Amino acid sequence: MRRWVHGAALAFILATLAGPAAAQSVLLIKAGSYNPAEAKAGFMVGVVSGRQVDERVRFGLGADLFIRRFKQETEISGDPGTKLTEISYSMYGLPLMAHLDVHFLPSLVVKPYAGLAGGYEIVFSREVNYLSNPDDKDNRLYGGFGWQLKVGAEYPFALSSAVLGEIMYNGCTVQRSAGEQEGLPASEELRFSGLSFRLGVRLEGF
Repeated sequence: MRRWVHGAALAFILATLAGPAAAQSVLLIKAGSYNPAEAKAGFMVGVVSGRQVDERVRFGLGADLFIRRFKQETEISGDPGTKLTEISYSMYGLPLMAHLDVHFLPSLVVKPYAGLAGGYEIVFSREVNYLSNPDDKDNRLYGGFGWQLKVGAEYPFALSSAVLGEIMYNGCTVQRSAGEQEGLPASEELRFSGLSFRLGVRLEGF
């Protein structure tokens, strides 16, 4: 996995050094759903900035933001519309990746592509149980290396713009320190792997 990360980062650096004469700058904006293995589905938005080297190859650096919020509420008897919050939970994920996309059959109207990305992922969660102790906030910060595989297709609607649809698999297990147990360091793992379905746009010339 780390070899993928290093390879994708090196490819992006080489594409950047090629200069504007050899590559067109490109900006990708994507949004959709993401379903991590050990959390419920939430909203994910992503941005990739890079270079379109030719009609087949694209490099870039990007970031995704995953947001999942949940509240457990009960309605007050005899007072319709008024609810009490018992538990509040939120989770945020931030994968930071180097990307490599390859287009197949670029002469088609709808242009299919496949991509690979690697980098570091940060996950933060917060839970407040108002029934037990509203002042006790359970904050957890995780981190770890991850990778992404994606397949999709683009449909150009202007000279330098296109709409796209994409299925992406994010593979990552993040960790955090859990203090000590029996005098030995302890850690906690969270499987943040899962599938994402997203729509977006590609803009050139940025």
